[in-house]
Amino acid sequence: MNEVQKTELEILKAFIAACEALRLPYFLVCGSCLGAVKYQGFIPWDDDIDVGMLRGDYERFLEKAPALLPEHLFLQHYKSEKQVPFLYAKLRDSRTTCLEASYRRLPIHQGIYIDIFPLDGYPDKHTWWFERKKSFYKLHNLCAYDVRGRAATQCFLKAERILGCHKRTYRANQKLEQLLSRVPPEQSAVWCNHGNWQGKREYAPKSQYGEGALATFEDLTVRIPSDYEAYLTQKYGDWRADLPPERQISHHNVLVCDTKRSFENYL
Repeated sequence: MNEVQKTELEILKAFIAACEALRLPYFLVCGSCLGAVKYQGFIPWDDDIDVGMLRGDYERFLEKAPALLPEHLFLQHYKSEKQVPFLYAKLRDSRTTCLEASYRRLPIHQGIYIDIFPLDGYPDKHTWWFERKKSFYKLHNLCAYDVRGRAATQCFLKAERILGCHKRTYRANQKLEQLLSRVPPEQSAVWCNHGNWQGKREYAPKSQYGEGALATFEDLTVRIPSDYEAYLTQKYGDWRADLPPERQISHHNVLVCDTKRSFENYL
């Protein structure tokens, strides 16, 4: 492990300890699940940890965990920092720096982190309306990021910034959260991680998650989706095959990463 991964592993340990104290289940998801199954730890070139929790457990964690976490860890979400444009949580180490290009202009906590995603149910009717509303609010929040894309996209985002939409992401997140959490996962056959970037590949049958299975992640025993074979195949295709060397890179565009100095020294 490198120093960033070691820092993230310590954050994960604190997260799991809080979950155990509150009796809240969780799943290692996304690349962290892949790493646990294929490498029994981090994917060698990966630089983050992703966990998922059912919506009710996620909300209870946001409410109760801060009193249980070490003082140097900050639980970041749009309700704890109103300028946060994303609709999931990050558990950040205040003693460190992880300044990403997309967040560089935002006056928010920028320490090294793990991602905590809420898992929601999916409506069984009017899904076209649901998807349109979801896309509208997510596009609205995109203007708060520094992103690159097609000229038309850049013009749209510039117009939104001129109108000040990048300063009103809190309200958009409230509306988006109301939309996404309308169907409790316990009452749905499909569980969705709307916060991750892979779209409908994050819409998984409830049976993929199940009650969870135990796996090894570095020196920890962690919980991953029960049918991790189906979960990983849906997300990554032939996940057992090794990526070519040119694709063995992080998907984050990090400008500054410092495990020894606080982000406050860089903003």
